[in-house]
Amino acid sequence: MDHEQAGDTTTAPATPGDALRALPAEAAGRGTRFISAQAMQARLFSVYDAAAAAEDALALVQDQLTLTLNRSYYEADEIEQMATQLDSLLSLDTVERTDGELVADE
Repeated sequence: MDHEQAGDTTTAPATPGDALRALPAEAAGRGTRFISAQAMQARLFSVYDAAAAAEDALALVQDQLTLTLNRSYYEADEIEQMATQLDSLLSLDTVERTDGELVADE
């Protein structure tokens, strides 16, 4: 008898923003479009170390963590905006560092 075992098909998010973007899909899987502030807080803590790579990205995550204390839920479009901003801040920092390294090597 042939049995295929379903292995763990989840992969790590490519970017911290992708980790945030996964929240609406997870909520939809539970039959809701709202993401609890607690779920958002947990996800923000999960991307905290990556955000620390860029000062502005870290400030964004810290601000959002503070805001979760006064909120009950988030909607998908808010999370998408935040994820896009986080990825943008981190990619800008990477470009700046790369450019700086190239200049320093000349």
